[in-house]
Amino acid sequence: MFLLVLGVHARTWTSADGAKTFEGELQSYDAASGKVGVILSNGKRMTFEQDTLSADDIAWLKENDNRPAGSRGAGPRPTLAVADLDGVAGKVFDIDSDGSFRFLRQDVQIDPGTGRGQAWFAAYLNKDIEIVQREDRKNLAGLKDPVIAVFTGFDDANARALKDGKSFRADHMVLRPDLKEATGVSDDGQTLVAWFTPRQARFSRDGVIKLGDREIPGGVKGGGVRIAIEEQRSVDDLKEGSWRATLSGKLEGGRFVVDKMLLNPLPDQVKDDDPNLPRVLSVGDSISMNYESAARENLKGIANYRRITDNSWSTARCISFISYWMGDYTKPGRGWDVILFNSGLHDMKQKELGGAYAMPLEDYKKNLRIWIEQMKPTGATLMYVTTTPVQNDSGSARYAFRSKGAEDDFNNAAREVLKDYPEILICDLAGYIDRSPEFDNWRKGRDVHFWKAGEQVLVGKAVAESVKKALEVRRRKN
Repeated sequence: MFLLVLGVHARTWTSADGAKTFEGELQSYDAASGKVGVILSNGKRMTFEQDTLSADDIAWLKENDNRPAGSRGAGPRPTLAVADLDGVAGKVFDIDSDGSFRFLRQDVQIDPGTGRGQAWFAAYLNKDIEIVQREDRKNLAGLKDPVIAVFTGFDDANARALKDGKSFRADHMVLRPDLKEATGVSDDGQTLVAWFTPRQARFSRDGVIKLGDREIPGGVKGGGVRIAIEEQRSVDDLKEGSWRATLSGKLEGGRFVVDKMLLNPLPDQVKDDDPNLPRVLSVGDSISMNYESAARENLKGIANYRRITDNSWSTARCISFISYWMGDYTKPGRGWDVILFNSGLHDMKQKELGGAYAMPLEDYKKNLRIWIEQMKPTGATLMYVTTTPVQNDSGSARYAFRSKGAEDDFNNAAREVLKDYPEILICDLAGYIDRSPEFDNWRKGRDVHFWKAGEQVLVGKAVAESVKKALEVRRRKN
């Protein structure tokens, strides 16, 4: 007797007219488009419109939406804490009608004894809250249209120059697209609000100010970030967009009330996701930036491949920021099916060649364990990516050193930790690079990065192949 074992969604499907039936396992369902994906009993895949099914089948689909686990979200929402969040940055979620919202802190304070830290907090919007979107810039590149600018910080010489209608340099400049009125120079001579047209140059920090009927050249001093673009926003804007917010407020009656919120827009990666595909998160340093595009290209049509927007740097930063990077994975469409994670190249830095590592190996292993425990609640399949080779001694006193072969110490330490987590998969990227003759020329250099397009394609493809295997392992388990 032949016994066919199908997945948890194997069932008998009936056509709309009731004339035909077939056996199959539901693989995907997009309620918006009505597209249904099924694996038949013979292993073949079939995609069709939901309207070709019976009313009972359509009702079942809507009740048993079988999007990938990552798209559905995983686990209960984390417990919210109350704390003084003044000056703290993070993400805002779920603003309620009473002004309450959930806040995901960007950098979590980890207790070294327990390895735990609080990431989620409850907070409230003041009814008169000021919400400002701000973008800090080093120069005016790409800006050309006239805009109201607020100049602040004039020393005596520049204050006199402004008064005399001569070229000046202020300490800071804030461009305000939301303002339409120029109020001129303040009584104390320390603030100027005027129409400003940026000078068209690659690294321009100046332009022309229109003050009454006069046009005066002016800008900001050199060095550092002295330019910003600010625009007033509303609570409705906050609800619609994806933002990094820095809070200003105080504890009142057992709750933190926000008086001002400074926003930076973030890309909403879910908007570009295919809801029928699993979601993959890559957490890593600049090496993962090198292969990001190639990995995504090799996973097109297979998975939604997303990389954190930051450089993960060391394990110390990873355990502080991982909650922020994972986001609200309990929400439908924002969970993760696979999480790739790596840290090592920054942990192994040295003040001098042959010196102590920036992160001692025992601390590295301890941080890895904390990091893993932080990711486990997502329900994702975890995959450790081995730290890529340090092909030769490299570095300088200014940027720190790395010793040839130091990755072996950290990869061996990671493997020792992973013995306690047999469910975690390994993408041996270091081994692949060591074995591949295509990297012979790269091995002659001292830069650990992969800047050449050909190198990036090879590394990205290797990572993508490991992701495919992880997805297959996950599919078999589910």
